[in-house]
Amino acid sequence: MLEKVLQLLSIACAHRKLSKPFTADFDNGSKSADWMPVGNAGPSHYVVCLDCGKKFGYDWREMRVVR
Repeated sequence: MLEKVLQLLSIACAHRKLSKPFTADFDNGSKSADWMPVGNAGPSHYVVCLDCGKKFGYDWREMRVVR
């Protein structure tokens, strides 16, 4: 219960509910996109916290979240 209250106040989020990894490709020449790259430009893999919306990089080779 306390965790939910803190999440609503944006004080703390455990980031336990993450989306599946996905890719955003910025090589199509557009200067803007719905998702900005977490790391280097180009195809990047992401996961998103479903509770607070924070984006994290995802290392596809090691299959883990990069925090």
